[in-house]
Amino acid sequence: MKRISAAMIVVLLATGAIAQDKKDVDKVGKDKAPVVLKKALNEVQKRKSAGIKEVAELTAGPQRVPASTFEGILRKDFAGVKGASEVYAKGSFYLVNLGGRFDPPDQVEGQDAFAAQSYKNPSVLLDELGRNTSPPQFGPDEMVDGKDCKAVDVVTDGALLKQHLKEFGERLNRSMKGMTGFAGAQIFDMKNAIDEKNTTSTYHVCIGKDDLLIYRIDFVIRPKIKPGALPAQIPLPNDMMQKIDVSFSKWDEEVAFEIPAFIKGKWGIK
Repeated sequence: MKRISAAMIVVLLATGAIAQDKKDVDKVGKDKAPVVLKKALNEVQKRKSAGIKEVAELTAGPQRVPASTFEGILRKDFAGVKGASEVYAKGSFYLVNLGGRFDPPDQVEGQDAFAAQSYKNPSVLLDELGRNTSPPQFGPDEMVDGKDCKAVDVVTDGALLKQHLKEFGERLNRSMKGMTGFAGAQIFDMKNAIDEKNTTSTYHVCIGKDDLLIYRIDFVIRPKIKPGALPAQIPLPNDMMQKIDVSFSKWDEEVAFEIPAFIKGKWGIK
């Protein structure tokens, strides 16, 4: 057996030390949760793209609607996903590919409607986290696809909660229009039935310790219905939950995803 030269040993040791140092990097340090979240949001803003996977769920009492799963790309405020539905978003404006035409989610009908309306652009979640004024708190450390992360939990402030309730109420309104036997669907506003004081919405954010990039946002809203606020023919339970769980990967790496020519032209996507 050939002897390993002293120079080779030095190289191997140095390489191992560098790898170990990289593995053990902790950019969170002693910073508090508000500072870490702010740094993470700033770090994300520096990046041009990421791979995304989103799972949207809705439960109403004991009833659970099958989850809608989407996968695709995020480029700043633009997102494109396929899965339960093929959706493209520029900020908070959405278009659904219906095979020949692109319509806003609230104009989609049939089986595609629920999935299309459940999707939320991850860039909107990131923007909301940046606008929220409630102080975040650290949760237990977490692994996301093998990435060692610092978890940050955030309760939304009053302004964001009002926005979320408006969005949820409008989604209920659209759903009720298709309910058989509810003749007042065009008149009754579901937003008026939600109890804002007893409703909460939260974010669970996982931040990579070694790079301060965001690898997961789990958004949950638990709307409560005011007692006696709904007509008897609307069988909505008091305990509902909407959950949007987004994972991020491949920050600034190549993500294979074909964007239709119509979307490229409409929003100037290259």
